[in-house]
Amino acid sequence: MPVMVMMLRLTALNDCILPPFTSKVTRLAFKELTGTLPSARRRSSFSVLFRDGKPLYRRLMGRGEVSDLKVTCSRGDELTARVSLLMSTNKLPVPRPSTTLRMGMAELRAEVADISVSSLESLSLRPGRVFRVSFLTPTLLPVPGRGELLKVLGVKRRYKLVPDLALALALLSYDLRLMNVADMGYAPVKLFNRAYKALAELDFKVWPETVLYTVRDGKAVTERGFRGYVTYELLDNDERLLRQLSLLLGYANTFGVGKSRSIGFGHVSIESLA
Repeated sequence: MPVMVMMLRLTALNDCILPPFTSKVTRLAFKELTGTLPSARRRSSFSVLFRDGKPLYRRLMGRGEVSDLKVTCSRGDELTARVSLLMSTNKLPVPRPSTTLRMGMAELRAEVADISVSSLESLSLRPGRVFRVSFLTPTLLPVPGRGELLKVLGVKRRYKLVPDLALALALLSYDLRLMNVADMGYAPVKLFNRAYKALAELDFKVWPETVLYTVRDGKAVTERGFRGYVTYELLDNDERLLRQLSLLLGYANTFGVGKSRSIGFGHVSIESLA
């Protein structure tokens, strides 16, 4: 199954205010450039905008007026973004080279900086013995199942506010099996158990972060997750496990992990350190 990764370059044409969570700009840019949007959210990921390599969105640091929580850019600012699509057919969208975006009073020029099409397997990222996963935007990991107690309490879903790479990869494995796009080898539960034993945390720097996603009727709509990084050591060299971990790490590096990765949450960067 083909995977398309499109890198966008955007230039601000005026001093402007952007949406507080800037993946909305990326989504609009893709729509204007291609004339379409993917129908299945699990098959796509629209990143936030990046400025000088840093993600651009509004963090909530304390109390204040919602109207004061703005993301701004100046005329001439250059921004980048990524769109990742898992295609159900070989019919890929053909983008225009560039277009002008208008969001309220904001005007930006959007261009296709690079575009690549490859197989899902070719995205595999074989980890070194020691590797680091950096969480560049807020990340939440859904915990499967509720149990009787949570049902009685009316809790619809649980989330982990700390990194758990074994769980994150098992969730991605479940999604890929559900979409029937790859031979995933170990079933998600068995993968979780194997990865849990095979991955040792060596170092970390993690903090919680609350962000403003949008404003509805004058009220803030927020999301919460963790940011930072964790350094892992791979303790198991079993080739079958390595192949599956490599595929899932590459998929995570391209599409993100956890809740709402289709709209820019859970954006990760993975690098080998040894």
